[in-house]
Amino acid sequence: MNIFVAEHHGDSVECIVLSPDEKTFVSTSSSSSDITISYVCDSETGHCISGPFESKESKKKYFLETGVFDACFSPDGKHILVISRIIPYHAIVWEIERGEKVSQIEGFEFVFIHCGLNKGRIASVDWVDEGGSLIQRITSKDHPTRILVKLWDIGNDISDKLFEITGVAITQFSPNGQYLAVGMRSENVVELWNLEDGESTHRFPYPLDDISSLHFSPTSDCLMAAFGESHKCLWRLDTQEMTSFDLDIGRIPPAIIHLPNADRLFVPRDDAVEIWEVSMTSSDMIFKTEALTTSIITRICPLRDGHRLLVGSRDGTVRMQNMEDLGSSQPVIQDVTDRPEIIGFSPSGKMVATKSRRPAYIELRDTVTWEVVGPRDVECRSQIEVAFSADDKRIAVLTRNRVTICDIMHPENRLSFNPWPKGRHVYRWKAAFQTCNHLVICAQLRDDFSGLLQVWKLKDHSECMSSLDINISKYSDIFLAPDGLTVIFTDPVLCYSWNHETAQDRIHSTDEAHLDGYHHVYSPDGKLFACRSGTATSESGTHELVNSVASPSQCLA
Repeated sequence: MNIFVAEHHGDSVECIVLSPDEKTFVSTSSSSSDITISYVCDSETGHCISGPFESKESKKKYFLETGVFDACFSPDGKHILVISRIIPYHAIVWEIERGEKVSQIEGFEFVFIHCGLNKGRIASVDWVDEGGSLIQRITSKDHPTRILVKLWDIGNDISDKLFEITGVAITQFSPNGQYLAVGMRSENVVELWNLEDGESTHRFPYPLDDISSLHFSPTSDCLMAAFGESHKCLWRLDTQEMTSFDLDIGRIPPAIIHLPNADRLFVPRDDAVEIWEVSMTSSDMIFKTEALTTSIITRICPLRDGHRLLVGSRDGTVRMQNMEDLGSSQPVIQDVTDRPEIIGFSPSGKMVATKSRRPAYIELRDTVTWEVVGPRDVECRSQIEVAFSADDKRIAVLTRNRVTICDIMHPENRLSFNPWPKGRHVYRWKAAFQTCNHLVICAQLRDDFSGLLQVWKLKDHSECMSSLDINISKYSDIFLAPDGLTVIFTDPVLCYSWNHETAQDRIHSTDEAHLDGYHHVYSPDGKLFACRSGTATSESGTHELVNSVASPSQCLA
């Protein structure tokens, strides 16, 4: 239910931030005439209190790729700091009551400090090159690696250097200005630096490479890191506990509310908002709102109790939504009427893995009742491959950047890791369980189109027991047996036996056979392989039946 709809902006709303007491909020839009416009409004009625605060922007405008906060309030609520996105990046301090510009400072990220000895000052981050010159633009592909952290007083354009960090990949201030979160380039760790004394206070290791973003909760008591398309890690700053889960948060920054027993994650989609509860043992979507607006959602900002939600849209409106009935609502996981795509069957045939289309998740369903019987939060936006263990108790979901292994009856028990060599990209990939605790992965690497075979031990933790590189053609396909004991590469035909006991043994190689990758099948026990020949001898083509274990050269046409 809409509590109010504020229509002050004529262009897309790019930022919504609440004041420290949550009685007011600031919203910002950028017009087609390159003017940034901000308003300060009442959180109960949506009425404008002060503004518009206008600043003329350069036509040469770029989106700031580091950080998600475009505005913030001073601790006493009397000033707002609005971050510009032009080059060079800067922030303007406005006095709310008089609507006047107080000062302008340069940097890439900014925050008002709300606690400690530096309360009321502004912290900023400069990215600098090897010679100490300010970097004019940061791109995700080529980050500079050294930052300077400075402190500013309101109305004073002179800064004090607080500290310097090298080897940096990504940064983010906490909303209260107490910490600067820094993702380090040289090791998989996020460090928290205290803005009062410039000392590192926390170190959070994470399991994957390629950290892409950092998000604090509004109360600055938990921190979420995103990796690639969907993998997330959430740390509690008080206990330093970490939760790992898979969820696509899309291009719009999510919002996190820290609760005693679970953290509530608000994930905006095009016209609705998903609400997830993330605990140390599970991550479940508990609610999905109806369409909140006819326009596309651009920003969200929940109140700290989670009962109300500010939603900004591309049409320039800001809506306050009532979420008080959330606790009495029935859980909503996703719309199962959207004709999910069947990905694969379990060995017993009692379960089927399906892929929903919007949003894209893997679900396990009972083949008789069609009820969901397994994990519901394994995201799969790109090409995927699934594999079941022989006892129907585990499923592996393999994507372009990771493999996730889940206990089907206890989805909170899972492993997630990147199986590919660092810096390499995969083109095709397959996976199969050899035993309940051994997983075989085959892939074709995009760089040189070489083949890769791996055996992973998964009982207690992910450990690669053996790995083999194979020279194959870039046009080759991969056929992996359901039991993981045999893999066949085409063009030329290469057949390998591959298991955790005998390592690898190439059985057969021939240029005479031509296998068609579009028509093939293994027998359920993996001992026979049937395929259509790549060189048809009639309208129906030629088919070959291969004994994939004993003698692949013995073929029937």
